[in-house]
Amino acid sequence: MKTDKHIEQLPLSKSNPKTLLELFGTANVVPMWIADMDYEIAEVIQEALIQRISNSSFGYEYKPESFILAQKTWYKSEYDVHLDSEHIIYSPSITTTIAIAIESFTKENDGVIIQPPVFMEFRDVVRKAKRKIIKNPLKLVDGHYEIDFEDLENKVKLDTNKVLILCNPHNPVGRVWKKEELERIVNICSENNVLLISDEIHKDIILFNNTFTSLLHYSNQLENLIICTSEAKTFNLASISDSMAIVPNNDLRSRLSKSFQKYNLGATNSLTRVALETAYLHGKPWLKDLLKNIQQNVNTVELELQNTNISMVKPEGTYQIWIDFRTIFKDPNEMSKFIAQNSGIALNAGHWFGREGALFMRMNIATSNKKVANAIKRIKTAIKF
Repeated sequence: MKTDKHIEQLPLSKSNPKTLLELFGTANVVPMWIADMDYEIAEVIQEALIQRISNSSFGYEYKPESFILAQKTWYKSEYDVHLDSEHIIYSPSITTTIAIAIESFTKENDGVIIQPPVFMEFRDVVRKAKRKIIKNPLKLVDGHYEIDFEDLENKVKLDTNKVLILCNPHNPVGRVWKKEELERIVNICSENNVLLISDEIHKDIILFNNTFTSLLHYSNQLENLIICTSEAKTFNLASISDSMAIVPNNDLRSRLSKSFQKYNLGATNSLTRVALETAYLHGKPWLKDLLKNIQQNVNTVELELQNTNISMVKPEGTYQIWIDFRTIFKDPNEMSKFIAQNSGIALNAGHWFGREGALFMRMNIATSNKKVANAIKRIKTAIKF
């Protein structure tokens, strides 16, 4: 992990003036909304990529046994699960996997359950597939989000509702679901023959002594299970990483694999393979430093928001914070533009994640502590605290 002076320059992808103008009504903002990091990738990964590029041959690639072993070792040490390489289907992205799974295992007008406020691409994928979005909204209880299990049970009992998409850790509210919550979800899906798709992309960004449990622990209890995951968030490799669908059930995997083959998906990218294998083998020290930085940034925001009418849902995981402006604003569109134009800080409007997120905003804190502190101070000043 580099020091602050190495992470002040924002990636160009975050700074496209046209995009900022369209979203926030001004391009003169500090973008703290896109869910990647300002941090340089681990030096050991940089060096491995440079070495690979120096070998100018970029013919067809495969994942060698060294990659498979490194991946298995990481999954055992980090999540205490045995990763069977035969269960993996490689995919360009998690949303690609979810889209193909929905097309493969449902038909038009079937219901797909999501738990808003939640990652907006879940909703977009369902709509594009011409399936029905069925909401099982999370409940905010004393500053802590919970699953409405009574509502969930009622909705999975309907024959037309075929899929539940779970986000663990949850984006944007930062919950890391506990074992007892996951066990209850697994039982509900199993009893009602509902396909459970678990997005676990933030699984390594676990904060403040919370514990992540992969749904892979329940593969013997639930046949209809697809784990979608990637190390893209973990090691800041979103633009060169791929993802995995882990499908323990043979029949389910065979059917999903045929759909991937139909579209010729899953080819190995040489730089992706090198970056991930290096991350699995040598990336843990960098990740430990990352988690320390994120926790420090959470603490900074929490301290800055004391004695204001702005509150934060303290994250258990991810490098996003979910900020509550309900006591200050009444209109979500007005809120978003006011903060961007008056503080110069661009955040995700909460209603992007569903109307349940209205008057909240998501802030990316995977940057320097100085930048995080400055951003919160500017927001407070704009609102006259």
